[in-house]
Amino acid sequence: MKALRTAGLALLSVVVLSCGSVAPIKINAGDQCYRCHRYIHNDRVATETIDSNLFVSKFLGPGCMAKYLAAHPDQRPSIFVTDYTSGRMMAPQQAFYVPELVDRNTGEIEYRAYRQQAHAQGFAAEVDAIPITWDELLASAR
Repeated sequence: MKALRTAGLALLSVVVLSCGSVAPIKINAGDQCYRCHRYIHNDRVATETIDSNLFVSKFLGPGCMAKYLAAHPDQRPSIFVTDYTSGRMMAPQQAFYVPELVDRNTGEIEYRAYRQQAHAQGFAAEVDAIPITWDELLASAR
């Protein structure tokens, strides 16, 4: 009986731990940005947060999401950014960010996230910019 109880608790622990991790949800062109309500046109720069209730918020890019997080410092969601090169999601601290002018008329800038520093430096050289870290991006949004 004691062995059965121990096995049951072990199984329950595994189930709870497996449910505790949050996986990103695919972002598609045409999804709407949670902060600015515009449509996401480039899913290679799109980002998302997932809160403790598993509510997914999608954003145009790292810059838009950083502005939202700076305006809501009390929230502690899981955060994912898209690696521009591979299209795969990753934690924002794993990326290097390069600003990109997305609208010449308004001067709007968004950021591309790159997992590999060499890829970030390559694009930065094309647009005459300097790659920054997630912490620097968040600080600039405040």
